[in-house]
Amino acid sequence: MIVILHGKANEKDGERIAKTLDEAFKGRVAISLNDASAPVPWPLDVNWDDLLIVAYDATSFPDAGNDFIAEYLGKRKEKGLLLPVALDPAHRSPPKAAGAIKAFEFDAAATGLNGRLVRRVGAMLGLRVQQRDNTIFISYRASDGMAIARQLEERLVSLGYPVWRDEAREIDGETKILPGSAVQKQIDEGLEKASIVLLLDTPNAPDSIWIKHEVDTANGQLLPILPLVFRTESDRKMGPRFRSLFDLQRWVPVLLQEPLPTPPLTEDDLLRIVAEMEQYLCEIFQRKCRVPFIVEKEFVSRDYSWQMLDKRLLMCESIKKHSVRLLTKVLSHCSIFDQVHGPAMDAFSAYLKKTGRPNHALYIYDGELIPEPQLKEIIESTPPDDGVVILHHQELAALIDSNFSTFTP
Repeated sequence: MIVILHGKANEKDGERIAKTLDEAFKGRVAISLNDASAPVPWPLDVNWDDLLIVAYDATSFPDAGNDFIAEYLGKRKEKGLLLPVALDPAHRSPPKAAGAIKAFEFDAAATGLNGRLVRRVGAMLGLRVQQRDNTIFISYRASDGMAIARQLEERLVSLGYPVWRDEAREIDGETKILPGSAVQKQIDEGLEKASIVLLLDTPNAPDSIWIKHEVDTANGQLLPILPLVFRTESDRKMGPRFRSLFDLQRWVPVLLQEPLPTPPLTEDDLLRIVAEMEQYLCEIFQRKCRVPFIVEKEFVSRDYSWQMLDKRLLMCESIKKHSVRLLTKVLSHCSIFDQVHGPAMDAFSAYLKKTGRPNHALYIYDGELIPEPQLKEIIESTPPDDGVVILHHQELAALIDSNFSTFTP
């Protein structure tokens, strides 16, 4: 749930923010306005998508409002999502109880469905999509990425984002990962809590066995990976150095200065990296709101039951009883990624083997239609006995109405 806590004079601003967010996220997140001078208790029980937006200006923020913020954070063991929004650019200092978080400036670029506010809120909620501990995992090679990782972590923390970064794990002398080793255990625990991986793709990164392990593990867990590709001006190559990430078609190019200055990242670098990360997380969250909603609607409107079997992996089951002895069971995976289908298909295949065979297995995706060559490649790499149908969510209604006859996207 999103609660917008506002001063008495800022009610109209709060209403405008609420309307924009409700439209952007298709009404899939409850939004409530709360007057900071006499706030009512948090409307619902503590939940994964709780976000408190504190909208304020130059006027004195009420003590009751500060108490509400402190209580909100206290009940969530300091893991509550909090976003101070400065309505007056000349007064950016947040209310006392929210003072640890850098204020978000509500300027012209922040408004509208494609504005910075929707992107920031979508990113914050997008971290919670995986139903984990909503941390940002920074993957880096210590030999040439330590200073960059520290500076990036500092910026993210100042914006209220929780970060996982392990300074002690880089052991260049090891040539293989030992199962159950202390380093592997730390990495796996960090990834288990993460909702996105920021990969610092520096020149030395591909030589790290640990980064390769992190990339493979993240892919297996359907964790989004955003490569930050650092190259010098003389290096004209494009894209990530990790072949398994090249097909992402999504990375942030960053010019690597030689020698590395202190601090290594410019203000423009930091702004661009954070903006790209927030855009990615926001898109994932919007798909999480949109795709399962559409799929559920199509099945339920045709007298199928609907059950989310695994919220983190978005595995859904739909059943229609035709008679006492005859029923149709459909298992669907609602992919929240665009263009990245290989790891998701692998996870779906593994889930099918674990749960048993339905009558039909559907891999339902969003975004651009998969081009024919890529679709053929995905189908050929999928075990033939899985019988998975790959389709865009816009094609689902026709498939159900055809009684799942042979279908070619």
